[in-house]
Amino acid sequence: MKRRSTRRDVLKATAASLALAGIPGALDNPALAELLTKYNYVPKQRNVPLGVAHGIYPGRVVWVRDPKAAHWDGNRESVSDQWWMDASTDQARVDAMVSLLIQRVTGANSDDTAWKAIFNYYGQRYGKSSERIYRAGEIVAVKVNLNNSKPVVPTNLVNVSPQVTLAVVRQLVHHVGVAPRDILVYDAQRDIYPGLLDKVWNEYKDVRFVQRDAPDPEHQKHPAYGQIHGLEQAQWVEGQSYSADHFDNARFIPQQVKDATYLINVALVKAHSYPYAAAEGGDEGQTGVTLTGKNHFGSIKGPGELHGIINTNQGGTAHAYSPIVDLSASPNLGAKTILYMLDGLYCARRHMSYPLHFPNAPFFNRVEPYENPQWPSSILASLDGVAIDSVGLDILYSQTKNNVDENGHPRIMIRENADDYLMEEALSENPPSGTHYRQDGKPVSSLGVFEHWDSEESRKYSRNKDPQHGKGIELIYLPLTS
Repeated sequence: MKRRSTRRDVLKATAASLALAGIPGALDNPALAELLTKYNYVPKQRNVPLGVAHGIYPGRVVWVRDPKAAHWDGNRESVSDQWWMDASTDQARVDAMVSLLIQRVTGANSDDTAWKAIFNYYGQRYGKSSERIYRAGEIVAVKVNLNNSKPVVPTNLVNVSPQVTLAVVRQLVHHVGVAPRDILVYDAQRDIYPGLLDKVWNEYKDVRFVQRDAPDPEHQKHPAYGQIHGLEQAQWVEGQSYSADHFDNARFIPQQVKDATYLINVALVKAHSYPYAAAEGGDEGQTGVTLTGKNHFGSIKGPGELHGIINTNQGGTAHAYSPIVDLSASPNLGAKTILYMLDGLYCARRHMSYPLHFPNAPFFNRVEPYENPQWPSSILASLDGVAIDSVGLDILYSQTKNNVDENGHPRIMIRENADDYLMEEALSENPPSGTHYRQDGKPVSSLGVFEHWDSEESRKYSRNKDPQHGKGIELIYLPLTS
């Protein structure tokens, strides 16, 4: 039986016709986007955990917030006082936040013992060794989200911060014993802005970076060596498979990442789509959120090949196959991950976005005027990638309410099906989509635990409510005031 055309079909056809007729931006027109795309995401069930919790303390997610860590004045046009500079973001406070996260995720009383526990747990989880230790010469890759990075003139659009990146590198050097030359910081789909390169190189000149393009000899010179050094273009090799389709460029990852023994996934607290994006430019986006799962779109050569699958106006329908599961289970990516982190110092509402104030609990940031120094100022960490993304999504959704701008538009909106990939990850052995997820020739077992907290006010998960019998997430929220 022939399907009847819906209003949505008509609007899509209209937008496509306008685009073919040469009308600029027809497919990205905010008014059409508002009608085409549903921003109606609502958590369906609360405190109903799905999947298997992972971690030394299963399902534990630690969230540290220090309002004094991020204090940028909010001038989006400034090139002398930008959010990523040390004048705007306090490195010492960020270091303290990361140290506290590492210890509370593991239950250790020092950074050294915390990292030993992380490596031991990684060995146990993947059946390698219950006494696994870091060995000299092993490469640790740090996947950062630099979706808005530019090698010439850095803007005030949001990326992973230099301060969080340096704090992670310091941890690896001083508390794990990784030689700087064996640390690889990368986003293989973007070029790395000088502020991040210099921030790390000024302290550890032999840390390596990998980016999409050949290094810029003028703007990406190494401050210590005076020339291009330690910055490499991704060398693409086949290293990623998918369970429900065959792709071309999406099968390739950087050789440099394939050579790494371990990986730390440092993503952002960031939604992915927003329909009123005139001030930020570009399209509205394709999906609900960009957290640690989608961060690996920056680990493959052809992420554009996957956009249609996650786009809720195309293949990203309710309970559909998600390539994020394959990336998260990949022997060369997700299965190398020893720690998941979310940089929430300055959060975002879209893949290309300026920092966003969070007016609701527990932040209570001022939203007007935009130029004010109150920001989410948070960092999260977990040994469970599904759990940390579940918390990140709950945080983003909590800020959609009572948050309307001068034009009557919500300042942040969450696109439909935003948590579908989390259910697919949590239930990967028998997912809602019915997909037979396989990696390395084996069925993918549960990648972690998915759950929504009880409410935006109390923010309790099942293990918070019942520490003895709870099967889901345990959220430890640590607000710092001194």
